[in-house]
Amino acid sequence: MLIPGAEGRRLREAVAVLDRRVQRMIDERRVAGSARADLLSRLLAARDEDDGGAMSDRQVRDEVLTLFVAGHETTATALAWCVYLLCRHPEVYAAAQTEADALGRPPRLDDLPRLGLLSQIFRETLRLYPPVSAFTRDACADTEIGGFAIPRGTVVLMSPLATHHRPELWPDPERFDPSRF
Repeated sequence: MLIPGAEGRRLREAVAVLDRRVQRMIDERRVAGSARADLLSRLLAARDEDDGGAMSDRQVRDEVLTLFVAGHETTATALAWCVYLLCRHPEVYAAAQTEADALGRPPRLDDLPRLGLLSQIFRETLRLYPPVSAFTRDACADTEIGGFAIPRGTVVLMSPLATHHRPELWPDPERFDPSRF
């Protein structure tokens, strides 16, 4: 996080406040020893499937902050694009409204299997407008992708936005078509 000047200093201070608050929550939960039905308890209870080890406090803190910061923004962005596309396609909006109205009450989480069109709409929205258009991954082993050798430690840039708009993968890739899913 190398942002020079006052802005960078404020950002580092804000991150430090969040780090301390989440660490205090982790410490309190570990001392109390009581598991709750919440995300923090699940992260603290998680075990590596290979060696049975728990996440370090730093790993737990990083996961909490990632979900706190990135989870809200990406969800809001995806929902905004979904509303935009429904407004641009009133026939799809009407069909989605009919599907939701058929429940006879406001939809709940356990209704998701009965809301197939809404699921298709959301997936197509994510295809057209992924909230994260590109991200990196570090190759943890030597590998080959598409005929290219990727040595261990190489930083690989991936772009769902570019991939989801390739006509050889998605016919008429700029068209909003929930039936793809």
